[in-house]
Amino acid sequence: MCFLSISEALGVFGEPEKSKIDQLQMDLEQIPSTFFALFWLYTHDFLYISPSIEKVTGHAFKNFEKHGMVFFTGIIPPPLIENIYQTMYTQAEAIKNHPKHLFADEFLQIKAAVYDPEKHEIPVNYNAVLVDEKIFDPISYLVLCSWIDTREKSIEEVQILERELRSKLTAIKQAYFQSKPERFEFLKVKNKISDREKEVAQLLAQGHSTKSISEQLHISFNTVESHRKNLLHKLEAKNTAELVYKFNQI
Repeated sequence: MCFLSISEALGVFGEPEKSKIDQLQMDLEQIPSTFFALFWLYTHDFLYISPSIEKVTGHAFKNFEKHGMVFFTGIIPPPLIENIYQTMYTQAEAIKNHPKHLFADEFLQIKAAVYDPEKHEIPVNYNAVLVDEKIFDPISYLVLCSWIDTREKSIEEVQILERELRSKLTAIKQAYFQSKPERFEFLKVKNKISDREKEVAQLLAQGHSTKSISEQLHISFNTVESHRKNLLHKLEAKNTAELVYKFNQI
């Protein structure tokens, strides 16, 4: 589903953050030879894609609006698709292991290409920042990204565009966090939860008992209880039911 604006796609309706994001979106639309989007990396669902994609690729905007990632994937040269997604996942995992994780202003970077309607390749530079995440299997990242048409541009010209785009993408991300302080706190807490604690929480969410979890993870009953108590503390939950509820929110 494609929303009409980034603020709507992010669920930001309060002020002043909504107006700030809307203004940044308008600013992004004015940057020549670029387009931008918001989508989930794992499920590949476009939440927003800018009309300027029509100017860069030559394809009608309504096709992207209607068919989203399905149509967009169709204009990427097939030999590049697997490499692009593999690179994105690899870089996302590297950012995941960053000490500050989502709060670090690090970007995914890929050199790629898209087809115009006549199947001519348009070289593009891709830059993206991680905005949010959901615990799927595997984990999915909400990505705010931009593409630059690098045809007939010097390295310096591309770098200038990248700096401008990055500053605005980062500002949108910051406004998103400011609009949802509870989400920001959840993500900070999640960064403190160990991989083993996540496994325990996921099994608790599936209704498994401490004994069942100890058998599945091949750890002692007391170790499972220790992980559960740590989760109660980190999530500020009063009981297991509240622990599961709060864990599912992140």
